[in-house]
Amino acid sequence: MAMSGWTILTLLALCHSSIAFRKFPEGFTFGVATAAHQIEGAWNVSGKSENVWDRLSHSRPEMIADGTNGDIACDSYNRYMEDVEELTYLGVDFYRFSLSWARILPTGRLDVVNPDGIRYYNDLLDALAENNIEPLVTLFHWDLPPALQDLGGWANPKMIHYFRDYADLCF
Repeated sequence: MAMSGWTILTLLALCHSSIAFRKFPEGFTFGVATAAHQIEGAWNVSGKSENVWDRLSHSRPEMIADGTNGDIACDSYNRYMEDVEELTYLGVDFYRFSLSWARILPTGRLDVVNPDGIRYYNDLLDALAENNIEPLVTLFHWDLPPALQDLGGWANPKMIHYFRDYADLCF
């Protein structure tokens, strides 16, 4: 069920007024969180490969109650600057988001590194820094590249090495 623009604006206004007039202890911080698959969209552009949720939603749409998928989502991949403006307007101190393993390493391994994926996350991090919003990065939010799932996913002992390679590349 989609929300109307007015509903979203009303909710944003309520959130902003609640945060703007907070009566919390000194040092209390406010933040928001998202997950790559739920917000980015751009599921098959700029070098990103499928993740397990893309595969499921495209091959078995009946498995999702309303049949939706993350193909466009909130289109944050293309609209991240607007998202950062909204975060700034809300007055949040931090933003917790996840990186899409499939956007950075389309095969899940170091054999293919996607420079567009890395650029996207660097641009997002720069925009957050310019607006004094602390990033909290989640490396994995249950959106494994299918190439790794096809090898047995997390049950495969080699996943430790694949994840380490991914984490080392990210940081």
